[in-house]
Amino acid sequence: SSGINAEYGGEQMKQPLVRIVASLMAGFYTCSPDKIYVVSGVCHSMPKILSRGSFLFLPCMQNVVQLSIEMITTTITTNRVMSKNRIPINVTGTAQIKININDRRSVYDATAYFPDANARDISAICSENLKVIS
Repeated sequence: SSGINAEYGGEQMKQPLVRIVASLMAGFYTCSPDKIYVVSGVCHSMPKILSRGSFLFLPCMQNVVQLSIEMITTTITTNRVMSKNRIPINVTGTAQIKININDRRSVYDATAYFPDANARDISAICSENLKVIS
């Protein structure tokens, strides 16, 4: 016993354990009420949607995307849009955006379009896309 400690040293034996614990802690998440997490990679043939509780993921083998599920309101202003009668008008509209967590396709699409985006980022992206459409 004393030969092992003398050969390897007590601190050197603790370092791998500390690294393992730190790696596991980096992969520990707790879901808050205004967010969902989508986990993909090893152990998941289809991405898994998590909306409550805590979970552990493997940082080197899995990917986690966090999505905001709060109601996001954005205002879109478009200047000099031609009306039906060919009269230029200014239009201001309000859009409310919310990810439908009951529809897996909506969640997967949101994961692709807004990976790890916060509410402000999602609002800006949607505003730009709606301006292009109008």
